[in-house]
Amino acid sequence: MSTRSALVVALLLAVTACGKEAGRVRLAAEGSGAVEVTLDSGEVAFWTDLDITYEGDATLVYRIEMFQNGSKAGTAECNPLGQLPAKTGWVETNVGSSHSRRGSGKMDCTAKLVTAGPTIVKTTLAFGKRPTSVTLKKADLVIKQ
Repeated sequence: MSTRSALVVALLLAVTACGKEAGRVRLAAEGSGAVEVTLDSGEVAFWTDLDITYEGDATLVYRIEMFQNGSKAGTAECNPLGQLPAKTGWVETNVGSSHSRRGSGKMDCTAKLVTAGPTIVKTTLAFGKRPTSVTLKKADLVIKQ
């Protein structure tokens, strides 16, 4: 196998290991949103599809709740500005106090579902520490399994 073929196989394995998109909650500002998706039992991974520019220090969090048959089935808190173990199309710049992030990244958080089936995923996106200025064009929460 050539080096190029090995690289293509490795990239395909890396992408498929990250799971298939089951749905997304579209956000373009702080606030809440929800989506109903059908999920299998087991681990649910959360990605961010982000386009943000900000000045100063900031913390941002998705607070996620999953409901099945009217009962809470799982929760997670995810940091889209933290370390992302996998990224696609990611462009990040940090110059002095100016920062920007654009692209998709797997956040270091998961939830586990005991039962498969229709699941309502609700999320709230909020700054913990608000930057001096911010332009948030996109902050979709992507559900993968």
